[in-house]
Amino acid sequence: MTYCALPLPGASLAAPEPLPAWMTPSAPSAPSAPSARSARSAPGADRLDRARARVAARLTAAAGPDGLLRAPCDSRMLESALALRLLTVTDVDPDTRERLTRRLKTGLDEGAPDPVQEAAARAALGEYADGRGALTRLLGGFDHFTAGRKHLMFRTVLAELGADAFPEPPDPGRAFEAHGQQRWLITEMAALKVLHAFGTHSPRRVTEDDWRILEPCALPGPPPYGNHLARLLALLALRLRPRYATAVRARARELRDVLCEDGGVPFLTGMDVFATATGGLALAGAGAPAPTLRALAEALTGQQNPDGGWGFDRGVGQSDVDDTAYCVEFLRAVAPERHGVGVAAGERYLLARQGADGGFPTFERGTASELAITAAAVNALAPEPAHRAAVAAGVRFVTARQEAAGPYERSWSLNESNALFRTVLAHDSFLAVAPGHPAAAGAARARARAVARLLATQNPDGGWGHVPADPSDPISTAYALIAVARTPGARAATARAVRHLLERQRPDGGFTSRPDQAGPRPLAYHVPLLTDVCVLLGLNHARGGPAAP
Repeated sequence: MTYCALPLPGASLAAPEPLPAWMTPSAPSAPSAPSARSARSAPGADRLDRARARVAARLTAAAGPDGLLRAPCDSRMLESALALRLLTVTDVDPDTRERLTRRLKTGLDEGAPDPVQEAAARAALGEYADGRGALTRLLGGFDHFTAGRKHLMFRTVLAELGADAFPEPPDPGRAFEAHGQQRWLITEMAALKVLHAFGTHSPRRVTEDDWRILEPCALPGPPPYGNHLARLLALLALRLRPRYATAVRARARELRDVLCEDGGVPFLTGMDVFATATGGLALAGAGAPAPTLRALAEALTGQQNPDGGWGFDRGVGQSDVDDTAYCVEFLRAVAPERHGVGVAAGERYLLARQGADGGFPTFERGTASELAITAAAVNALAPEPAHRAAVAAGVRFVTARQEAAGPYERSWSLNESNALFRTVLAHDSFLAVAPGHPAAAGAARARARAVARLLATQNPDGGWGHVPADPSDPISTAYALIAVARTPGARAATARAVRHLLERQRPDGGFTSRPDQAGPRPLAYHVPLLTDVCVLLGLNHARGGPAAP
């Protein structure tokens, strides 16, 4: 049996209590905070518990035959436009083309989610679209290390659809390189390179290596890496080489099988692994029966990749730090004595990706470290004493990034509150295991700043939006609630947030929210089940934290 460290009391996303000593009412920093015991008997607790039970029942019912929570992705206009383009240029399946056409027209009538997707839809439908202007409106304020690549990517996509001219990068032969990046990004950039080369009458720039990268997308079955966008781009590129014509037409005909009920194509096949790990943590915090939690854990272990990590959906061989961190934390919380081997492998995967700056990237070592991803890795690794040095380095990275000037980071989530709650949990984990460490004082200050930001940006209705002044939505509010409810002295803000959420619970127990996930960043996509997961996590922390209403 492989040893597995137990979860940290009071510093787990799954179980917000018992509270760590530094956060208890007897600590000097919180002389007047109510105890967890008194919070449990506070007025309104019964209503909160009933709401949690209803959400938990929905999550439990979402489990599929293989034990994973089913978390399909809604359709999106970008993929639907590219699918219509593929069916049009290959001249196959008029019925599916008609369904996609209706989906795009309905989306335009209801209002496109962003300017680029509006331009893509109009171009695919044969209408005029100002792709250049749309791209400027979408990425004008996009301050992210991927901004240059996104300009190149979206402009090439819009050019393929007929909404813009192909871009003119200084070195077209190297502009689309993606060495060392995640596998579906390598596929996307190879496809865009081919489309750009043929679109600018320079097909000799395409190499045999480019075609080899794209070939797996011509095979039958689900899209490689669970990514419909990457496959659609690859098929549009492969159609330009006659030897792939038959396979491309066959895959185009199969698009009818991936359409959502509204007739559109989603970005991803789903997020069943991600939803099972985060949903499992939510159910554990809600006190779900042990057999339910064990079944989810067993299902997750069956999806662990050979490198020790996990991807976001079943069969996705590209592991990432985000999913792996959540899976490690859930397995540790549910049955550490049973899943020690899997947890240890996941920890090794995480440690192997830590950068020289102490931070963690989403995918491959050597790429840019990210704040929220680093916080997730810290929280997953902190319980194991052997990882203290790595955890301390990660916390230093998080603290330094929080102290830097500029906007609060938004990354794979469109919510500022996502990065803030994750940094609060990371600081809590570090302070729980290393209260006397030289980095502890900085971590405590960074934690206080994160919570102060949330308290200062809470909307009058008690909720939070993606960014300050945005309308409140359940996911943004739930993220913020996780951090605020863990903070002594934030009882009033916690009570207002809980009230905001409970007033928006549907009769069936679920919640409806605006999309939170982003990919390719900053395009939004939506996995409805994750709304319930996030809200249950937030309500769990409100029930057990020192600021419980």
